[in-house]
Amino acid sequence: MDGWLSIKDLTDIFSSKEDSILKSIQRGKKFTKTRQIDGQGKGRGGQIWQVHITDPAIPAEHRAAFLHALEVPANDAANLTWVKPESLPAIVTQGQLPALTELKKYQVQTMDARIYFMRIIERAGRAGIGVNKAIETIVGQAQDGTLPEDAARMIPLANARAGAERTLSSNGMMKWWSAWQKSGHNPVALAPKDTEKLPQKVLTEWVRDYDGKAKALMLAPGVPAWLPYFLDEYRQPQKPSMALACRRLKRRLPAGCPVPSYDQIDRICKKIPAIYLEKGRLTGAEYKAIQGYAERDASHFEPMTLCQIDGHSFKAYTAHPTTGAHFHPEVCGVICLTTKAIVGWSAGLAESWRTVADAFRHACTVNDKKPWGGVIAILEADRGAGNMAKVNSDEFFGIFSRVGTTFVPPERGGNPQGHGGVERSNQSVWIRAAKDLPTYTGKDMDRVVRKKIYTRLERDLKKVQREGRLGLVEKTSELLLSWKEFLDFLEHWVIDYNNTPHRALDKITAPPPGEPDGKPVRRHMTPFEAYARAVADGWKPVVYEDDMLGHLMMPHERIKVAREKFTLFGNSYHAYELCQRHGEEMIAAYDIHDASKVWVLDLEERLVCMAKWNGSKRDAQPVSKVQKAITDRQARRVKNKERDLELIRAEANPPIEVAVQRELPQDVIDFEQRQKERQAERVQARAGKRFFADCHELAEDILQRQKAQQPVGEYEASWIADYQKSAQSARRVGLYLTDPDCAGRFQQAQAQ
Repeated sequence: MDGWLSIKDLTDIFSSKEDSILKSIQRGKKFTKTRQIDGQGKGRGGQIWQVHITDPAIPAEHRAAFLHALEVPANDAANLTWVKPESLPAIVTQGQLPALTELKKYQVQTMDARIYFMRIIERAGRAGIGVNKAIETIVGQAQDGTLPEDAARMIPLANARAGAERTLSSNGMMKWWSAWQKSGHNPVALAPKDTEKLPQKVLTEWVRDYDGKAKALMLAPGVPAWLPYFLDEYRQPQKPSMALACRRLKRRLPAGCPVPSYDQIDRICKKIPAIYLEKGRLTGAEYKAIQGYAERDASHFEPMTLCQIDGHSFKAYTAHPTTGAHFHPEVCGVICLTTKAIVGWSAGLAESWRTVADAFRHACTVNDKKPWGGVIAILEADRGAGNMAKVNSDEFFGIFSRVGTTFVPPERGGNPQGHGGVERSNQSVWIRAAKDLPTYTGKDMDRVVRKKIYTRLERDLKKVQREGRLGLVEKTSELLLSWKEFLDFLEHWVIDYNNTPHRALDKITAPPPGEPDGKPVRRHMTPFEAYARAVADGWKPVVYEDDMLGHLMMPHERIKVAREKFTLFGNSYHAYELCQRHGEEMIAAYDIHDASKVWVLDLEERLVCMAKWNGSKRDAQPVSKVQKAITDRQARRVKNKERDLELIRAEANPPIEVAVQRELPQDVIDFEQRQKERQAERVQARAGKRFFADCHELAEDILQRQKAQQPVGEYEASWIADYQKSAQSARRVGLYLTDPDCAGRFQQAQAQ
């Protein structure tokens, strides 16, 4: 590296024309450290002028960037000033030949066209014709128009220049031949140099390694100084637009750093891969959704060896099993990764361990009504509350382990791609099923129609409430499915999915599903067909008897025995066989639907006795696990509603501003007192000689009279209507604003 800059380099640095730079060099007005070398340039006598990088006229930042780009050794740069580049891009040099895979389309086309002419020259050499003679012949034919048609089509591509009238020249072809020979017949040597100042590879690698510290950063060659500051503004979880990040960038750039335009930013961002540009804007599962992934192949496993379970909030309203009102149920499905079949499913009021356990039980059940399924060997799930509940996942007395299933939860949450099989089945089964209902509430549902449906459901619910039939009907609206209809609806969709060809399964030649007499076609197998093929090949599912499966599915809880008794979920149980177990920890197995008896096991899970309910102090009857959950859920909902009601009342009654007390004349005080007494007499006369503590007590009295269908004045009705509107809007309106004590109603009555 000799550190000399050409006129072309100087034009890039000073943004001036070549003629202006050349005159400055020749006259010695601006540059002092100059030299001339032989060549075909604009200098006098066919000389090329150059300026050394250490010339004081060269800006320090350009000098440092130039040295950094060329990786100057310490001994060569001992007498040069090293400055860290902080504001302007470094100068890019060509260096070695690029890889063939790095060439752009136009470069490859030009390279191929030039190789075509090199082959012609080589064939001429083997025929005894010299290189110069061969080139002159090709050039002459090209200029005369006698060149073969195939070769003539190559001329515009080989020139890589605009203008259809351009032809070949002896000097140009000799340059191609020289590069071809020097490179050892390397095709890349014939490709034109890329004029792009910032190569795609350099930009991609730099952005990939950028850690978000713009102030302490060494820029890569060609990377603009403003880019790290822009990335810090753009790669935020709030996902600001490019225009907003551009406006913020102007306030953050350090002094002396060039301010880019929106178009400059847009051109750079189009070169950056999305996986690096979106880093920071997307995190967790959203960021993994644009990254590569490894597909897991479970086809070599036997069915029911590897299954996945996942809960899903159903995206449509259905009728509550108890009240009949509209709500979003929770559905849970189990998929076999080998056959892609939904082998078990369940539905519940909300995400809970009971819904997960019931779906698991359904997957392990095989009988005449459900001939597919079996005991699962390995069960994968996310870290949801229902899956991770100890009653299901405990290593010793959890439902999964007692049945013989190995439960494998992920090490960390927020990674749905880790169990993509069941996540994809949610789209194929539950979301498609929800879209088949008019009460669908997914994000792609039309907002206007969704609002109309919700308004209709609320109106029907209020009608049932007014009639006193809430909890006495299966559903409060004709738009809803009753709970039994909903369960049948889900079963229909599960069976339909299992009878639909799955693209992850092998292809067969058979009639379409559901058409045994149809014409055979080439299609993928259905999950049921894959399951049936495994059974036909000799595989048999592991199956428990219904009684044994029910016993294994009983939830287990640790208890401590004291004086032949123990407490489970607030219920007290007693057994005389526990007299020798005082102070010991044991295991209680219970039926979630029957709390009258509990099976007591030792820590080795050997049956000791059956304990019976013996008079709970909390309830007059034993409370089952399901009933306790319903009671607890009701208490939580009531508490939440009471909190919301308190907030509404607080909004309707803002703090009262205390006015500054002023001393009034005695005659004014007497007048005010007489006015208050007269107003109180009118209120007492109209309200049945009853005084109220505040306006809210008065409102309650009017509402009670309306509900009891007692006489209510027209003014009172208007006032109470404005009072209720004020409570909804959190500000006083109408009569409640102008007459908060409702005293004006008596004035109106007197006027009449």
